[in-house]
Amino acid sequence: MSKADIASAKHRNGYNCCQAVACTFAEAAGIDESILYKLGEGFGAGMGTTEGVCGAISGAAMIAGLVYSDGNTEHAGLTKAKTTRAAGIMQRKFVEEAKALRCKDIKTGNNGKAFTSCDECIRIATRLVEEEFGL
Repeated sequence: MSKADIASAKHRNGYNCCQAVACTFAEAAGIDESILYKLGEGFGAGMGTTEGVCGAISGAAMIAGLVYSDGNTEHAGLTKAKTTRAAGIMQRKFVEEAKALRCKDIKTGNNGKAFTSCDECIRIATRLVEEEFGL
């Protein structure tokens, strides 16, 4: 089963978009899945159900931090640039494919017809994590 299929199945089983993406990479990122599940819980429906930034790409950005940050607050600047660069690259690619960044814009698209489904957003974000980090 592909990572995208795993993430999609998680979403069908009650994970929000952020949780579905982030939790798919828990093992590869070296973190317990339950922690990512908890961290991602507030990102449902565009963070707090406000239809803001898509949760799927937010989950991908979480993985960027887990991959690049060493967690040392004494020299945060050393890893922050790599993390934000990777998150930015994934975000730009996500917008190219999903046609928007905000959940509301993705869901309403043109004349009320969605640009992309939640499932497809999850699949896009999952693939972008795989491509960016080789996970």
